[in-house]
Amino acid sequence: MKDRRKFLKNAGSTALFASLGSSFFISCDDASDDASPNPPDNNVPEEGYSVDGNVYTIYLTHSSFSNLQSAGGWKRFDEGAMLLVNVGQNIIRAFSNACPHEGCKTSWSYSNEKFNCGCHGAIFDNSGNIITGPGGTGDLTSHNAVLKDNVLTVTK
Repeated sequence: MKDRRKFLKNAGSTALFASLGSSFFISCDDASDDASPNPPDNNVPEEGYSVDGNVYTIYLTHSSFSNLQSAGGWKRFDEGAMLLVNVGQNIIRAFSNACPHEGCKTSWSYSNEKFNCGCHGAIFDNSGNIITGPGGTGDLTSHNAVLKDNVLTVTK
């Protein structure tokens, strides 16, 4: 009886491998060759950023923030209530996304090194200074931003 169980146990494993065939194992090895040349960093959160109190850690290697890797790249980062812009020379600036005029947060564009608030037409340079806008508009609130090795740390 013991010999029969041993035989069936061994034969079962052999039958499984035979039915799957060697191509199964080769295709598993081949699949690693199809991986992207830059595999995702396991330390990067799924959202591309993390928050600890008033400190935001933003990973520029994440697709949501990758445009910040190039000079002129910008992002309206609603989850952090920020506007982010790469002004070149490895410098990224961070501002509140609330327009100082009436607090509009979602109608921003960026071109020619200027932020444009679409709510009432205020325009700010990429240092956050008001260029033109409705009465009572001040500069954008700036946040401390430090870039190191494609990781942006913003303290609000």
